Amino acid sequence: MNPQKTKWWQKSVIYQIYPLTFADANGDGKGDLKGIIRRLDYLNDGNPDSQTSLGVDAIWLSPINQSPMIDNGYDVSDYRDICPTFGTLADFERLLNEAHQRGIKVIMDLVINHTSNQHNWFIESSSSRDNPKSDWYLWQDPAPDGGVPNNWLSYFGGSGWTFHQQRGQYYYHTFNYNQPDINWRNPEVKAAIYDMIRFWLDKGVDGFRLDASSVYSKDQYFRDNPMKFGATDRNDYNKQHHLYNKNLAENHQIIKEIRNLIDEYDNRVILGETFIDNRLYDSIVFYGVNNDELHLPFTFEFAFSPWYPAYLQQEIEKKELLTPAGASPTYFLDNHDIPRHLSRWIECSLCTNPKAIAKAAATILLTVRGTPLLYYGQEVGMVNHLNIPPEKARDKAVANPQSGESVPSRDGARTPMQWDDSAQAGFSFGKDVEPWLPVNENYLDVNVENKLKQDDSIFNFYKSLLRVRKNSEALQVGRWRTLIYYPYEHLAYLRETEHESVLILINFSYEKDLGLDESIEIPMWEVLLSNKRKTGKIIDLPEKLQPFEVSILRKS
Repeated sequence: MNPQKTKWWQKSVIYQIYPLTFADANGDGKGDLKGIIRRLDYLNDGNPDSQTSLGVDAIWLSPINQSPMIDNGYDVSDYRDICPTFGTLADFERLLNEAHQRGIKVIMDLVINHTSNQHNWFIESSSSRDNPKSDWYLWQDPAPDGGVPNNWLSYFGGSGWTFHQQRGQYYYHTFNYNQPDINWRNPEVKAAIYDMIRFWLDKGVDGFRLDASSVYSKDQYFRDNPMKFGATDRNDYNKQHHLYNKNLAENHQIIKEIRNLIDEYDNRVILGETFIDNRLYDSIVFYGVNNDELHLPFTFEFAFSPWYPAYLQQEIEKKELLTPAGASPTYFLDNHDIPRHLSRWIECSLCTNPKAIAKAAATILLTVRGTPLLYYGQEVGMVNHLNIPPEKARDKAVANPQSGESVPSRDGARTPMQWDDSAQAGFSFGKDVEPWLPVNENYLDVNVENKLKQDDSIFNFYKSLLRVRKNSEALQVGRWRTLIYYPYEHLAYLRETEHESVLILINFSYEKDLGLDESIEIPMWEVLLSNKRKTGKIIDLPEKLQPFEVSILRKS
């Protein structure tokens, strides 16, 4: 990749903020935009040599649009306004300005597969069969026996069809019944959505993360999905081949149109959450035949890999093989829909040292080729909150007692950011206000203020790692090459440009010989960062790796 032709998102580190639980400025227990503004210097204060700032390049905000908050913002009732929970449109404009002053790009979540059933579009569409917006959603008559129109299911459990008494028809929802899917075959719907996208771009938003971007289009004949032979999954959704309500060919045309719109503006980006259970290739194809769809499609297979060198490298190699020339892979460990990685990866034969796992995982995330995404709190070692009382649960959208199915709550990965050891982990800036979700009990130890003081903390390792990455051409745009064909308990790979080679060594267990399948030069490697070796020291290629060693070495 030519460093001169790379776009900002190909070299950036993007930080996902879940606004409800990041920072609460007004003291109501819910995160807000003013809280984010007050914490911007933590993310990047504009000083490349800052000792307290993390140093990210962009923030992605989970939805902040007007919403009844049944699915915590992923049910939009007004696309052109900010939910009062988070503040006002003026607050958002100030956030944009303050972020840009610090060199931080701002990416909004764009939920356009569905709206809230409280959106004016749906209220009008559901009022009758002959109103101007009657065809803005997916309506179907009952089956001849009076039942649902077909066998399509909701990802959250049960049928994907809900009967609307006033209209006398069923409407389809990929997710919860209060999230009716938009009819993307209607040109008026497209025009309204595209006009809304321009509204935010004109305000200076740097891009969008498209929610559920591979399920916009559905089969125009509403055919039944075929069943998987012999399927025994406890959730009925996983017993179907989703041929007619996911990953349709027409979906790519929609994404191309959005990309064309984005490209009317300078330096804007679109990330896309292709469906969570997509196979890697199902997601990779959303780059487009000519790199003309998503700039950065999300794929979940790497995050879902077990914590084991062979499996992790397998996912990296698959991405290297499948990612189109000129495009960037995208990597993440955590997000708002899955358990945090330090909780997922802690129960295995190689998982005896959580701090070492966190540093090794951070190193892989930030040194493979592509664009990394961090999820708030992972930089201090936050884990899932496993003891949230039922009466304080907030993930109402996945609750579907009628279906008898069990979709895991996502609350445990969405608890308040742990800033310090004051009341409620400093979430409300020292005020002892009960937050929207309970703070994890480990906050007295696991918090930003505490970890900043500890030289060997996960936070300080992340901070150093981001600076190493930002100052290395090879780590930003270099080729990736493994030095171990079939890794067993350690990884060794290179990132290379014409001017720089960076070697990454990660030991997943106890002391062992460094066994490589490809030979490389032995003398004169500079230690850029290590949890076992002195930074800045010039060393020969080590013959042995120390227990749980993570080392990043450079040869210019």
